[in-house]
Amino acid sequence: MNNSVPIEKHVVLVGAGNAHLVFLKRWRMSPWPGVAVTLVSEAAEIPYSAMVPGYIAGDYRWDEISLDLVRLCRSANARFVATRVTGVDAANSRIEFADRPEMTFDVLSLGLGSLPAAPTGWGKGEWSFSMRPLGQFTRQLEQLETSLTQSPRPFHLAVVGGGASGCELALAIQRRLSKSAGFRLSLLQANHRLLPSFPNRAARMMETRLRAAGINVQLDACVLGGNSGRLRLASGQELACDGVLWATPAAPPEFLRTSALSIDDSGFLLVRDTLQSHSHAAVFGTGDCVSFLPQPQLPRNGVHAVRQGRVLFENVREFLHERPLTPFRPQRNCLCLMNTSDGEAILSYGSFATKGRLVRRWKERIDRAWLETFGLKPARSDSEGSGSDNPSLVHRAGMTAAHLMRCGGCGAKVSGDVLSSVLCDLKIPDDPRVLLGTLAGEDAAVHRVRADSFGIAADKLVEVQTVDYFRAFLDDPYLFGRIAALHSVSDLYAMNARPFSALAIATLPYARGPIQAAQLREVLAGATRTFEELGVVLTGGHTSEGHDLSLGFSVTGYADEDQLFRKGNLAPGDVLILTKPIGTGAVMAAWMRGECSAAHFDEAIEQMLIANKSAAEVFAKFGVRACTDITGFGLAGHLLEMLDASRVSAHLNASAVSIFRGFVTAAENGLLSTLHPDNARQSHRIQSADSLPPWFFDPQTSGGLLAGVPQKDAASVLSELHQRGLPLANVIGIVVTSTTPTIKLHEQ
Repeated sequence: MNNSVPIEKHVVLVGAGNAHLVFLKRWRMSPWPGVAVTLVSEAAEIPYSAMVPGYIAGDYRWDEISLDLVRLCRSANARFVATRVTGVDAANSRIEFADRPEMTFDVLSLGLGSLPAAPTGWGKGEWSFSMRPLGQFTRQLEQLETSLTQSPRPFHLAVVGGGASGCELALAIQRRLSKSAGFRLSLLQANHRLLPSFPNRAARMMETRLRAAGINVQLDACVLGGNSGRLRLASGQELACDGVLWATPAAPPEFLRTSALSIDDSGFLLVRDTLQSHSHAAVFGTGDCVSFLPQPQLPRNGVHAVRQGRVLFENVREFLHERPLTPFRPQRNCLCLMNTSDGEAILSYGSFATKGRLVRRWKERIDRAWLETFGLKPARSDSEGSGSDNPSLVHRAGMTAAHLMRCGGCGAKVSGDVLSSVLCDLKIPDDPRVLLGTLAGEDAAVHRVRADSFGIAADKLVEVQTVDYFRAFLDDPYLFGRIAALHSVSDLYAMNARPFSALAIATLPYARGPIQAAQLREVLAGATRTFEELGVVLTGGHTSEGHDLSLGFSVTGYADEDQLFRKGNLAPGDVLILTKPIGTGAVMAAWMRGECSAAHFDEAIEQMLIANKSAAEVFAKFGVRACTDITGFGLAGHLLEMLDASRVSAHLNASAVSIFRGFVTAAENGLLSTLHPDNARQSHRIQSADSLPPWFFDPQTSGGLLAGVPQKDAASVLSELHQRGLPLANVIGIVVTSTTPTIKLHEQ
């Protein structure tokens, strides 16, 4: 019998709005027993909107204004999923995505940013863009700056919208791009004055500043539409321009209209004073995408969203415990500070407004203090697998022992209801080589073993099998399923075998049935997507309960006996080609401790999601006979296996090995995989004038292939590998004759 805490409820936060950031900060300090939290956002790194004008104007670096959601979620032990939401099925408690299976929830909170409303059919030219999402907008603006630098020319940019955001961005852009000869900027405002929701004094100050900056301000200029290079105004006038930035009032996400949630006439989610949806109590809403029923005219600004975060956190907790909720009471007046890109800022509070350098310094202090509250300096643990470093969906921090004792043996199997509900949802293709598979209901899979099914001569047909199984190293079951499947078939590709059948072995964290079903559905959906892309059929498997999410596969493939790759087939003179970068072990160790940036995390995931199938096909095409995959023993360990089997040595060029940027950062901070010390015990067999680099012993998950290639074919092999989506493949060394297999490492 095992003592474990089951997960009972799943809270999903869609969007990285201010209220959700506050929620995560509070969750980090005070998690709730039996509850898991997931944040869904299209971007893994977001800029703080209040500091974007300062960044555009050149006052800040990107890292000074951005918030890394990967690190934030890891520090809070919340799951992060980077994807786009396409729909909400509130009646069935499901969220739909653009590129992955749906996700279930017990409580959903929508805190999505809005998009500027543009006229139907507006011209989408090369330099026509929206101010949101802010990250995308800043990248587009940088591209425009590069274009104007490389090809100097007159350029007229029209900013449509004279609210606070439009005015701040117009001033920041003017400051940044005015150095380009011929650049000019116009600000078009449909209202009779700027900043219509601000006091007159603030509006006059802003207009004075805009005109002083050389910006052409046009009031009562309502844009009805246009096409490339021309905007059509309500007055009948047409304005020629080379680019347009839409900074108009907010429009809600389109999927809200088809969600069956109650919305207002403009499509915004209607929420009560408790921040619950007017129609569905388990759905909450905050920030830009909602219409607050008690005060429909309440501005959708960041100040209110920050205060909504505290109420949201408390009300979601009380809702889960079926207790009374607290109303959100907006403050009457909000402090607003607007950057005017001249070293000053405008302050507006109620009917009061002023402008000056002290205001700007105050604004900067407030903005920096907001980002600093997230800290992102988590305590380190002794190993990846202990305590709050557990990357499964289950959150145990602060949980009590008020739970059922869980059985072992066959009593630990996942219930038949959970299993059958998931298997019925999986779309497993038919394969003539599989007689009985997953949906047949039998106790084992049955294969048809006929040579003609595999295109191999009967007397040369051999069966190749392998098995892999490990605990989740990611908190996203779908992504974990994809990578686990790729890793499991890698051994077969490393032998020039073609996998076609897989049996799954899955352990699910202790949880309520629907939670387990949702997690199993996600992890198997990821795996079957990978298998379908590779022509592999999931033919069955076994599930059980345990402390952590774990997954593995027993994979069967077939090969031509005469065409097998073998570790022992290296020959002196062969060059060594490595197909992927090294460093996933340390990158994931850093991620588990919340110290891996989104950029470094994404870089590693991108490579782990590349199958070794293409590399194996290229090597086979050129008659390669010696190959292995780089996995848990690291580059040093797996290369030494090849050298021992072939009774040769190798000279390696350390500078030719591609290393993940995230590995370098992690290693500098002393963050290495727990398997690293064991792998480094082989260091006595490696000769080097300098100390051995730590990447040499880093264990890899879904790593690349290492092959011995005849020198005459090396250039052709590399060229084809690059064409097949492996641009970082490179020659890293050469095989030499030796009586005692060793590695000589040098810098070229």
